[in-house]
Formats: sequence, C-alpha cells, structure tokens
Amino acid sequence: MTYSWEFSNTPAGRVLRAIQLRGRARIKDVAADLGVTTSAVRMHLAQLQGSGAVRADKVREGVGRPYYVYSATPQAHNLFYKDYGDLTRILLEEVRATQGSAALQGVLRRVGDRLVGLYRDQVWGQGLAERVSAWADLLDQRGVPVEIEHTEEGYILREYGCPYQNVAVDNKAICEMERQVMARLLESGVKLTQCVLDGHRRCQFTITEGNQGL
Repeated sequence: MTYSWEFSNTPAGRVLRAIQLRGRARIKDVAADLGVTTSAVRMHLAQLQGSGAVRADKVREGVGRPYYVYSATPQAHNLFYKDYGDLTRILLEEVRATQGSAALQGVLRRVGDRLVGLYRDQVWGQGLAERVSAWADLLDQRGVPVEIEHTEEGYILREYGCPYQNVAVDNKAICEMERQVMARLLESGVKLTQCVLDGHRRCQFTITEGNQGL
C-alpha cells in the first residue's frame, strides 16, 4: 500500500489519527470521535491492519465477550507526509556558514556515497536499459513520477517532481549530488539539461553509455 502526503485527509488517515490520539482505542471509541458508524471504522481498520500500520490486541474482562483494542505501530508514522526540508536546509546553511563551501561540497559528496550504497542493490542490470528501468521504479517509489524516452545516444529521463524540492530550492548543489548518484548507479554519463529551479516544468536528464560526466 502506497500513501502520499494526502493520506491524512482520507477516511483511513482520520481513523489512524484518532487511534494515535487515544493511544489505544476500541472501534466504538473511534466511531464516536469521528462521528461515523462502527462499520465504516471496521472497514478502514482492516485496510490499516493489512498495511501493518495498526495492531489489534484482544482484551478479556470478566465474563463478557472479549473485544479488541487497536494501537498504531511504528510503521504508521511513515504514512503521514513529513517535510524535513527546513531542517535539512538550515543544517546545510550552517555547514557552509561555519566551515565554508568546500566543506559543504565534501558533506554532499559523502551523502552521495551513502545514497549510492543505499540504492545499489535496487538499481542493477546487465545493460543500461535495465538499470534505467530500475532507477525509474525507485524514483516512483520515492513519489517522483518519471518518463523515459529512448534515443540514439541512450535515454532521456524526465522527473515530474523532485525528491529534494524543499532543500534544492536554496541550494542547487543538491541537484549536482543527485546527478552524480544517478550516474554512478546507472554506470553511465548523465547530464542535467532542464531543471524546475530554472523555471522548467520538469527536471530532464540525458543518459548515455559510458562514464563521461561522472
């Protein structure tokens, strides 16, 4: 199950938020909080349990029938959009202000190294076509819609969105870091030919065989 930042405004998102606010809740508690039927809550709870966002614990009290109480799991926190752009931007500004631009470049280089290590197992293939396809799948998982065009020289990859938008807006060095990560993972030449920060409606990369541009 894939969620976007809009998840918090969906019925399932509101059910999950109600459970988080209570800590532990029965179906009738959530229904009362949201002003909906228990049947509606039960339907969305099944969805949330299936995704691993909610756990159910059976409770027995006295001689009555047992009932379930629901609580959010650690995975639930990842379903809501979190924007760490401000924090990251300030951290980068502090590195540059206190240690200089060269130090900032060094930090971004090391971050790029770690991203390559993080994604290496997900972007692989015998040929460039397989690697480009795997990279496109990974971008899609990160919430970035992409379009791939095959050319005589290689490929054009268009990103309709940016995984680092709120950070890159003040520091285009992030764009260069992303280009280098892509080049290393694809084992190819990669050039950024269009960028949303320059007023284009998408970021566009040309991808060619070989390691030129690394």
